[in-house]
Amino acid sequence: MSQVFRAILIDDEPAARRLMRNLLLEHAGLVQVVAEAGTGEEAITQIEALQPDLIFLDIQMPDLTGFEVIERLNHKPNIIFTTAYEQYAIKAFETFSIDYLLKPIKEERLEQSMEKLKRFGRLNTVIDVPGLQEIIRQIQAPKQSTALSIRTGDRIILLRYEQIVYLEAQDKYVYIYTIDGQKHLTDLTLTALAEKLPSRFFRIQKSYLINKERIKEMHRHFNGRYLFIMDDKTSSRLTSGRTYYEDIRAEFGL
Repeated sequence: MSQVFRAILIDDEPAARRLMRNLLLEHAGLVQVVAEAGTGEEAITQIEALQPDLIFLDIQMPDLTGFEVIERLNHKPNIIFTTAYEQYAIKAFETFSIDYLLKPIKEERLEQSMEKLKRFGRLNTVIDVPGLQEIIRQIQAPKQSTALSIRTGDRIILLRYEQIVYLEAQDKYVYIYTIDGQKHLTDLTLTALAEKLPSRFFRIQKSYLINKERIKEMHRHFNGRYLFIMDDKTSSRLTSGRTYYEDIRAEFGL
């Protein structure tokens, strides 16, 4: 009797999870869906609690990327990435021998993944995350824009990068704060913005993306955190997350 893989579906879009669950009905003898997760944090909790054999992992989620989820896992299940990356970026996954499904997911492509799982019983779970991220960065088109476009009703506002001080995720919304104290709402996630914006923008915790050129002061804070005082009208004070401690030290040579 062939192994039945207990699986968790991880995607921030309920419709995407529903589609995957329906597609997997054709493979009920091989894969049993035991849980779903809509955020990276929820995914980590579910994976450590349920110890699944397999996860279908979305790369772009509002709180954590799929890569960040992997780095924080103790339990290492089989991983099939689901991604909306452009076709050319998929070469990175092929280089690292990682199984992936390109959105929108096709039945034939899922069938190939299931056959691979059936034949080998184990996919590549030891993933060089930094190497994979670096290849994706190299093959994606360079960011050449000088402003971020924000749609407000029928208008499109262009916010120059040098005017943006920081971006903040609040619940399902992301707000952009400018040097003059203005606050703009965008429908893009913080993760999507981190990929879209140039390298002057740096993530200091899951809710904040800051413009490094608009930092006035940095102070050591308690519990491995840093306090950033920004160069804007109100001298905004932003506290970093503990899990970003090493990234901040490396970025600023601390």
